[in-house]
Amino acid sequence: MIIRLATPADVPSILPLFKELDAKHYENCADVNKEISDKRYFILFDNFFRQNSNLIINVAEEDDKILAFALSKMTVIKDNLLFADSVIAEIFYLAVDKNFKRRGIGALIMSDMEDRLRSQGVVRCEARTFSFNDETIPQKINYKPKYTVFEKYL
Repeated sequence: MIIRLATPADVPSILPLFKELDAKHYENCADVNKEISDKRYFILFDNFFRQNSNLIINVAEEDDKILAFALSKMTVIKDNLLFADSVIAEIFYLAVDKNFKRRGIGALIMSDMEDRLRSQGVVRCEARTFSFNDETIPQKINYKPKYTVFEKYL
């Protein structure tokens, strides 16, 4: 298995994984659109492939098949009145092909992402997961809860 940065040629293979992940979100979140335009994905990919992007997308590939992807965003904090200057990252998306789950691929791709982020000066990384997500990858790779967000629809 190879873990590497995504290329424009990977987009058609990443897209179904992305859409499957979004489907899980709109099935479980009242505020996520039921119809998600492909434009959303292409804007993200366009932003990733532009020079000096603050996004990183890596993929796990085996036998020329994309099995997983992760997407992170780096943010520079500077001259903030509350927080110390630093570079932080958020892992927004992690998706593993349903036929290849529970094989350690999620942990491998996250480890690679952390290495890439560290090399970019990132000192802290957050992984966001919804409460309905039954997968425990953040806990398995030593992420700790930072805070809890409660919500109530009115």
